[in-house]
Amino acid sequence: MKSALLFFFFLLLIGPITNVHGQTSYKVHSHNDYAQELPFWFAYSNGASSIEADVFLKNGILYVTHAEDEIMEGHTLGKLYLDRLNNLEASGELRELQLLIDFKSEAYTTLEKLEEELRTYPSLINGDKIKFVISGNRPQPEEYQNYPDFIWFDHQNLEELDHMDLSKVALISSSYENYSVWNGYGRMTAPDLDKVKKAIAKAKASGKPFRFWATPDTKTAWARLAKLGVDYINTDKPARAKQYLDKLDENTFKLEDTVDVYRPKYEYDADTRPTNIILMIGDGNGLAQISSAMIANKGNLTVTGLKNIGLVKTASADDLITDSAAGASAMATGTKTNNRAIGVDPEDNAMTNLVDVLGSKGFNTAIVTTDAIYGATPSSFYAHRAERDDTPGLIEDLKGSQLDFFIAGGEKYKKSIQEVYTSKKMEAFNDFIGPTGIYLGDNKVPSISNGRGDALPKSVAKALSVLESEDQPFFLMVEGAQIDNGGHSNSTSDIVREMLDFDRAIAEALKFADTGKNTLVIITADHETSGFGIVGGSLEDGTVQGDFLTVDHTGIMVPLFSYGPQAKNFNGVYENTDIFRKILAALDKN
Repeated sequence: MKSALLFFFFLLLIGPITNVHGQTSYKVHSHNDYAQELPFWFAYSNGASSIEADVFLKNGILYVTHAEDEIMEGHTLGKLYLDRLNNLEASGELRELQLLIDFKSEAYTTLEKLEEELRTYPSLINGDKIKFVISGNRPQPEEYQNYPDFIWFDHQNLEELDHMDLSKVALISSSYENYSVWNGYGRMTAPDLDKVKKAIAKAKASGKPFRFWATPDTKTAWARLAKLGVDYINTDKPARAKQYLDKLDENTFKLEDTVDVYRPKYEYDADTRPTNIILMIGDGNGLAQISSAMIANKGNLTVTGLKNIGLVKTASADDLITDSAAGASAMATGTKTNNRAIGVDPEDNAMTNLVDVLGSKGFNTAIVTTDAIYGATPSSFYAHRAERDDTPGLIEDLKGSQLDFFIAGGEKYKKSIQEVYTSKKMEAFNDFIGPTGIYLGDNKVPSISNGRGDALPKSVAKALSVLESEDQPFFLMVEGAQIDNGGHSNSTSDIVREMLDFDRAIAEALKFADTGKNTLVIITADHETSGFGIVGGSLEDGTVQGDFLTVDHTGIMVPLFSYGPQAKNFNGVYENTDIFRKILAALDKN
């Protein structure tokens, strides 16, 4: 009864057991499970497929312990493991599990006592959920057949596999230290890797599952051994290992077809003043996001062909970690503000933004985004509201702004916006007489994974074509909004796909800049999202394995790339507010 009550209490802490029953092809073995703060429950509830209990027979009692002098009263195999399994069976909650019983006392008498004790749990030994596997001190292999059907064995000599009866063998195990000294960081040496692969191949040729013990216990080791084909990943951290391995394939992405990149010509005069400005913002797009797309595209991106590079600090006025509203407002206005604020200072006073400034100086102004036009980043360039979710207020500010046209999502508010912005289809949009809106989605534009295709680079090309047809200089803000979504959802594939799409939009901007040689292109981000890291992959085949610190934004500096006249003035490390000032200085419009 105490075991059942403890289990019920533990479930209250971790949530319903149905949330942790799902298994993947990567199985976790909870090594030395008895040393966990909650033996059995912790590993079982976190989805371990195999659990190890060291057992020592003393005075007719099977104690769970590594050594005789470490025996603790009450810590018996029955109380810590068998009773708990039995309670789960009785309640209908038992799932398939391997219980690896590692004998630390003499094999034959211990096994005799174990057989006797297991027979007192008929529902366990007669069912098909639990496999009791004997490890450690074991009988001779030829004696395995002498034991009942509910007793299985962990065989540990790879050299005997091709000439012994394996019908009672449930698992093959070997010490990793026999093959490699790798500590789980970086990579194995080639000779060690060859030995490890041969050991795995020999074991798996027997048709039985395989486990290494004495393995490094790191994320890198779990992933590496799982990918090499080890069936049970040995760990003292079953919850972390299971969570990591469950996401391993999801966090690994391979690009099937590479994306063409554009090589900038560098034919502009670096010291002249630009006529036009293209500011491109990859939402949530840190250096790792850019690197992941580069690796997936086998080492090539358009943006990585640029030579003028800076680093931008992103903190908001009220927090080290900015949101998109404060991050974009800082770039748009040159003043830090609080998170959630759009184009107002920390006291909620309206601030002049780049669209305001340049629109009043005869520039045509435009926004292209894969967000809705009232999203946090685009609205920071035309609106003045204390709350980013004040959509009616943002739309009112849009209608009163100096923004000439936009290509964005947000069609569900078209009726309100159309009071000022004439709605057109992309194909018919060749010039603008009065404010014009082109809609690409009801709210946000669909993501790449949901069929957006090449809408962003095409929209950038269309916007530039229309702006070029006018006689006035222009300011264009382009946002790749959904790199951020990939970070929030911890999706490596979405990050890579959205970043590659943003890179195609960058190519359109650079092609335009090379044609006229009078356009300054600035490419940066409002913040980094998810603490994304690249922990594996291959440049040769375009594979990226990612990992994540969080589902939120981080305080990491973001890169800035610039191209065109005055681009060199964007090198260095500076605050995001300096982007506003540097743009005006480049134009000589301060």
